[in-house]
Amino acid sequence: MKKNKSLGYYLNLPYKIDLHFEPGDKTWVAAHPELGSGTCYAIGVSIDEALQLLEEEKKFIIEFALNEEKEIPEPVFETEDLPSGQFVLRVPKTLHKKIKDLAEKENISLNQYVAFVLSSHVGETKAFSVVQEWLSKLPEVETRHIIPKTFMFSFPNSWGTTKILPNSNKQNPYNSYVEEVLYGIKN
Repeated sequence: MKKNKSLGYYLNLPYKIDLHFEPGDKTWVAAHPELGSGTCYAIGVSIDEALQLLEEEKKFIIEFALNEEKEIPEPVFETEDLPSGQFVLRVPKTLHKKIKDLAEKENISLNQYVAFVLSSHVGETKAFSVVQEWLSKLPEVETRHIIPKTFMFSFPNSWGTTKILPNSNKQNPYNSYVEEVLYGIKN
């Protein structure tokens, strides 16, 4: 494992920012995919708020990784050897119609919808491995009650959809337990 640099070093790196509007919630979602789009993201009522909260989340995640001596990814500047970004995909007509209907419901193109679904899955897969690692450190408890400090994950698995949502200790008594086990914080 390579040696991590300082917090300031990572905070000043030009990480890519994905930004999109959620029309249903009327919120903006900002994410750093290189730090895990399902891990390092923020939601705000304005672009400025989403970006400000993303910076706070980035700092929290990098501090956590430094404290845990985890390797921190640096931005990747992929300029050569990239595919065209286009490919042909054959699907059954019924699936094509379902996807088309979902895209229309979101008021976006079929291409935008498929790209969103694919990128969401890639981020969730990475987030799932992070959550699995963290949960493996915990004694057996019902995972649907574990609510860490600032993370939100939603991923399908063999026992249904699990959501780990951000909350404060006042709202969820399991937070202090998780903070103690994962972060070494004792209240």
